[in-house]
Amino acid sequence: MTNSTSINLDNLNVEELRAITESAQQLIHQKQHQSLFEAYIKFEQIAKDTGSTIEDILKAGESLEKKRSIKYRNTANAEETWTGRGRKPTWLVEALAAESKLEDFAI
Repeated sequence: MTNSTSINLDNLNVEELRAITESAQQLIHQKQHQSLFEAYIKFEQIAKDTGSTIEDILKAGESLEKKRSIKYRNTANAEETWTGRGRKPTWLVEALAAESKLEDFAI
């Protein structure tokens, strides 16, 4: 959405520019708030349509996100996983030291 009206800011003094900046920041905040409110209304409708609560949907999303971020699983113990970020877990370090390959644990 572009507006063909342009404002020549070169002729404004510092106080006028600050006033425009403050007004723009307030408008941005209002529009963001309105956008979030509209998203919330849609979210409520989705929850209603699926016979769920917003909390149910958020919990399911957290669970799915956690599962999606897992990249490696211990073949000897499926409860032990690693996302591929940060320090390698002990089970993986030991397996790699025993000449296993990282790819062997990829999900």
